[in-house]
Amino acid sequence: MGNLLAEKDSNEIKKHFEQQLINPVTLRLFVQDPNEPGECMYCSETEQICREVAELSDKINLTVHSNSTSEQEQHQKYGIERVPALILEKVSGTDSGVRFYGIPSGYEFGTLIEDITELSTGESKISTDLRKQVEQIQQDVTIKVFVTPT
Repeated sequence: MGNLLAEKDSNEIKKHFEQQLINPVTLRLFVQDPNEPGECMYCSETEQICREVAELSDKINLTVHSNSTSEQEQHQKYGIERVPALILEKVSGTDSGVRFYGIPSGYEFGTLIEDITELSTGESKISTDLRKQVEQIQQDVTIKVFVTPT
């Protein structure tokens, strides 16, 4: 299988990462073990796109976990219930709470690149007013965004 990212896109993203990334970011990907029963739609493609993105900067590390018996502890640690699942970490082992279930393609790919950049720089595009409102929330909140391919 050839690259999923076009050469032009890879070059632009690489340039963006060179200019923007400051601190390392870990992409922690959970996929279906090919030796386990069941089929995972998009696991191999998600792994490939994550590998291609990780190759664009030495500040991006990729760790891949399968759902084999030896990896069950990692699935439990991160609360992974379905695959493919991608977790972004500021430092390896420090869960940022950012998760992608399914393949981050289409519009979601741009979101992935933005999330990697924001985690690396520690800067968010959230306005000061909205940030103040969020800081006043006194309980845990889970935000889920569902998208469908178009």
